[in-house]
Amino acid sequence: MKFNSTSKTPGVKPEVEEKLFENIIDNLGKPKVTPSIQQQVINNSPKKLTPGVQQKILGTPKVQPKVKPKVRVETMSERIERLTYQYDENDKRPIHLDNPLIVSQEDMTNRNLRPKQFSNMDPNSYPSNPKQKKALTTWEIMVDQAKKPKDKYDRESAKQVRETILDSWKKPTMRKYLGEDELELIGRSKKQLEAKRKIEQERMKERPVYVEPFVYEPVPKLKDYMEEKAGFQPGITKDLIQLQSEIKKNMDYVMGRDDQKVESKESEENKNDQYKEDEDDR
Repeated sequence: MKFNSTSKTPGVKPEVEEKLFENIIDNLGKPKVTPSIQQQVINNSPKKLTPGVQQKILGTPKVQPKVKPKVRVETMSERIERLTYQYDENDKRPIHLDNPLIVSQEDMTNRNLRPKQFSNMDPNSYPSNPKQKKALTTWEIMVDQAKKPKDKYDRESAKQVRETILDSWKKPTMRKYLGEDELELIGRSKKQLEAKRKIEQERMKERPVYVEPFVYEPVPKLKDYMEEKAGFQPGITKDLIQLQSEIKKNMDYVMGRDDQKVESKESEENKNDQYKEDEDDR
């Protein structure tokens, strides 16, 4: 059973005087401020109003979030105006040439987005130069936009920015002029490289040391070894017969059998010649 702090008996609703007494106690110590007519309408409304309706009654405008400017590529009509002005076909300078939020199609395609590096010998690289001043502002906006892309157009623009920074990073003479915010977009800032180095060190500690196992070479059998060294297949083959004939020739030469064969052949030839002469005499 719920008890009411202002009522003496449980379950009994407080009277009007008791409610008034409660309001007086709640308002003690608070400054007396006369509410406006709009606020009185809200307070005395029989139904609870939503915050949107209350805002309309009070007339307080919503706080609009700040929208960051975005860089875009020039339209076809703007490009025609620029080309006609550059090639002296139109004397009127297009307004969008001075707008840092508009980039020409050629610069976007060729990734010619970074401003020129400052040089005392090149007046076009001075920040006071209008073209250089526009390029500095445009590049700063594009880099900031590439850090947190929100839609498809932002992602495409961020890709162009990263490729432009990467082209400059590949050139040793330009690498030293890149800022940390630019290097961070391509993952080569000091913090990122240090973090990668620490991760690689941890991996090397956890990686087990590779020890090359000892390889045992099998010992060939004697039969296989002799067959391999012999150079010919076992059995009666053409190579074996030729080898035996050569061995026999060598042996005959050593033993002097070749001379005896030659003498026997000469004696047989002489005998044949004598036999033919005897037949002729007859």
